[in-house]
Amino acid sequence: MDTSNLRMSYSQRSNPDFEAIMALRTAAKEGAFFLPHLRQGMRVLDVGCGPGSITLGLAEAVGAGEAVGIDIQPSQVAQAQALSSSRGVLNTRFEVGDANQLPFSDASFDAVFANSVLGHLHRPDQALAEMRRVLRPGGFVGIRDLDWGGRIYTPATPLLEEWYELTIRIRQRNGGNPFLGRHLRKLLLEAGFKRPEASVSGWSCGSQEEIRLCAIFLKAQLQGFASVALSEGWVDQGKIEAVAADIEVWAGCQDAFYMDSYCEAVATVEG
Repeated sequence: MDTSNLRMSYSQRSNPDFEAIMALRTAAKEGAFFLPHLRQGMRVLDVGCGPGSITLGLAEAVGAGEAVGIDIQPSQVAQAQALSSSRGVLNTRFEVGDANQLPFSDASFDAVFANSVLGHLHRPDQALAEMRRVLRPGGFVGIRDLDWGGRIYTPATPLLEEWYELTIRIRQRNGGNPFLGRHLRKLLLEAGFKRPEASVSGWSCGSQEEIRLCAIFLKAQLQGFASVALSEGWVDQGKIEAVAADIEVWAGCQDAFYMDSYCEAVATVEG
């Protein structure tokens, strides 16, 4: 896949507000299904590492081993390097790289992790083939991706419902699959992995503090998606501003609740 094409398909590129929320992710939360499979001394690859907060948790899990993070955005790699340095983590390395053309030799990792990556890609099968290529015999992969069919929020308004449907349309326009999560076992089997096991976890917001953080996330996401919606003529600026205002009203509701469903799967390479 052409790298420039991938860059154009990611609406949140160079979105500081969105990236700030992504920096709150941790291996303990987003990688909970993956961590039990890691052992001391392993070499693990984090594909689409973003600002590196998950990668550092993977590094801690492998101890004397190494955690390598790659991301297609140089700015994210720079942030990850800075975070690693500030925390004094010595067993990490970060570099710019494309999930569809991993810059590593065959059979060079014991484990590969990817969180919220495949759903953005035009060819997730190609990325999985690359992950399998760089894994050693007996190695394993852990994939986690959002399935937008599992989003729940209340109270709903007609405008928020309209915007939610439009975000699905935007993701599909970008070439991604907002419902990819439910197909992880199938995709792993088709890529040649063995014994895929799937599970689900959720990101839920049920306190006023959590709802406020969720509103920040939704408005940041809106900011990134708005450029596509406006360029396609699906909405005007007035509609974008109205959605942002509706999110604020929603966040002020004492009974507000929000949940996203993430599908997860672990599979192995035959030894």
